[in-house]
Amino acid sequence: MPSKKVKEKRQQDQGRERNPAEEPEALNRARAILDSTLDCIITMDATGRVREFNSVAERVFGFKRAEAIGEELAELIIPPRMRAQHRRGLAHYLRTGEGPLLGKRVEIAGMRRDGSEILVELAISPFKIDGSTLFTAYLRDITERKRNEEASRRLAAIVESSDDAIVSTDLNGKITSWNQGAERLFGYKADEVIGKSMAILIPPPQRQNEGPAILARIRYGERIDHYETVRRRKDGILLEVSLTFSPIKDERGRVVGASKIARDITERVRSDRRCAAQYTVTGLLAGSQSLNATGPQIIQAIAASGNWVFGSIWLYREEEKVLRCETTWRTGAPWLAKFEAVTRTMPLLNTIGLPGRVFASKKPTWISDVTRDKNFPRKDAAAEAGIRGGFGFPLFAEGSIKGVLELLSPAIVQPDDDLLQLAAALGSQIGLFIHRRKIEAELQRRKEAFDAANAVKDRFLATLSRQLRTPLTPVLIWAGGTVNQPGLSPEIQEGLRMVCRNVEFDAWLLDDLLDLSRLSRGKIQLQLRTADVHELLQHAIEIVRTEIENRHLTLAVSLEAFLHTWPVDPPRLQQVFWNVLRNACKFTPEHGAVSVRSCNRTPDVMTIEISDSGVGIEPEFLDKIFDVFEQVDSRHEGLGLGLAISKAIIEMHGGTISARSKGLGKGTTFAIELLRDRDHFIG
Repeated sequence: MPSKKVKEKRQQDQGRERNPAEEPEALNRARAILDSTLDCIITMDATGRVREFNSVAERVFGFKRAEAIGEELAELIIPPRMRAQHRRGLAHYLRTGEGPLLGKRVEIAGMRRDGSEILVELAISPFKIDGSTLFTAYLRDITERKRNEEASRRLAAIVESSDDAIVSTDLNGKITSWNQGAERLFGYKADEVIGKSMAILIPPPQRQNEGPAILARIRYGERIDHYETVRRRKDGILLEVSLTFSPIKDERGRVVGASKIARDITERVRSDRRCAAQYTVTGLLAGSQSLNATGPQIIQAIAASGNWVFGSIWLYREEEKVLRCETTWRTGAPWLAKFEAVTRTMPLLNTIGLPGRVFASKKPTWISDVTRDKNFPRKDAAAEAGIRGGFGFPLFAEGSIKGVLELLSPAIVQPDDDLLQLAAALGSQIGLFIHRRKIEAELQRRKEAFDAANAVKDRFLATLSRQLRTPLTPVLIWAGGTVNQPGLSPEIQEGLRMVCRNVEFDAWLLDDLLDLSRLSRGKIQLQLRTADVHELLQHAIEIVRTEIENRHLTLAVSLEAFLHTWPVDPPRLQQVFWNVLRNACKFTPEHGAVSVRSCNRTPDVMTIEISDSGVGIEPEFLDKIFDVFEQVDSRHEGLGLGLAISKAIIEMHGGTISARSKGLGKGTTFAIELLRDRDHFIG
């Protein structure tokens, strides 16, 4: 029969749990204390079996107390790879009373019921009860803490190695952390700025309110992404930056500070501004008529690509041999007004000042500080206006320099390759614009002079026509009345007829001159009404019939147009028919032939053709016979005005007139086409 001690041992091995009601009150209090702690408390006997397993241990490892009591601790919560070492350590302590882990806090792996591992902080204390050795293990799950610490270490390493500036502040804007990226970007070491206000990075005065406004948003937990602004380095250089702000919260979720990531976007902003400047300037040059009108806008567009506050365009005055300011632009700062006035009134010789040096060298030129430059005549005015740096570039066209564009900055400037490329592109565009406008101005001046000369010519022709017609009219009346008186000898009659012909010819020339003058000044207006074109042709034929008979010409008339009532100006259209018929008679030798024909190719088109068997026209002259004062055959009298006037009248009707000939000696045909569409009428 087993002894009492054996029975107790068996009960421990089987893990049977006593009824709490049977336990002493002190034990209940002890267990309550164990269950109220924040750590896992596990008691193990000398055989390595669990004697106590509190409620925190239950939550952490996943075993119920009843399941754990009596089980070997190694099999319960120690990963398999570490169990042998645990057993060796326990045996060593029992033999020698020494244990390397006793009385220390160590971090070690533990195993949960589901086989997953956690990291625990372990402290083991041995004690004796009734001569038996027991061990109490205090364990705390530090998995999440370690994970957070590792994440924090990784984050710190990332922050420290980041190319971006990463800075944190408290809610008053005082700097609490400063990484190496911030040192590189802003030029301050961490020990120079930690504890100081972020305001040291904000350029005054226009941006000083940015910091408080951003912190006010951060206090409400707001995140701010890609906030683009300007910040100032330790050396005073201004940077374009993109900022991202995030609230920093404590373990209770309260906002206690702000984290800021700053990225230098100066080059990108400059590139964007310069592209915008190029597009803007191209648009301005395309739509402008004068440099004075668009010059300030051009300068402003280029100045926006950098920290420029004043600009001017200088042109070379050949008659004076100096450069003079043509146009200026400046910001609204009132202290720049005096400098602008000095610039506008000061001429510069070649090589003198920034514009003079650019003009002489034909290359872009930088002046880092104009107030210290010996060759800058406006340096006193510049110093008073707070101007320091200067840049100028030539404006080229047709291989020569047409002017200089000058830009001035309140900061010291250094050569900038991107700006040089922009200057090269815009310098040629602006130079070509100046060149074109100069040519256009000269052409306009010449046109005005030409128009003035034409006006004088027209007045002269009108006056001459009136003055000459006045004495010719009574001569024609007298000669025409006398030639038919009886008793005159044939010689006298022929002489009087010759006088009439010549006077009529002169009157005809005068009429043509008057018509030409009116047409050139737009003084002739058509009076349209419906008329019978065939009747107008017949009237014109009757006017030249005497000449046809005198030259023994054969006249053939074939009026086949079935639609011949047309909206026209009857006197003007009859004048055209008379001009063309008279031209046919004049260039047809005696016993030749003249024909007149009409037809309708379509109901909306009427064609009149007047042909002769005369001298003909060489093909190269067909397009010239309608030009003013063009006389193809110099053997015949006249100024060549009739056909030019006829062409103008027909085109005012919306029609066309043309000539065709197979060559010299093969006659000519003139074709007149009238269109019914009234939209073509311009008279």
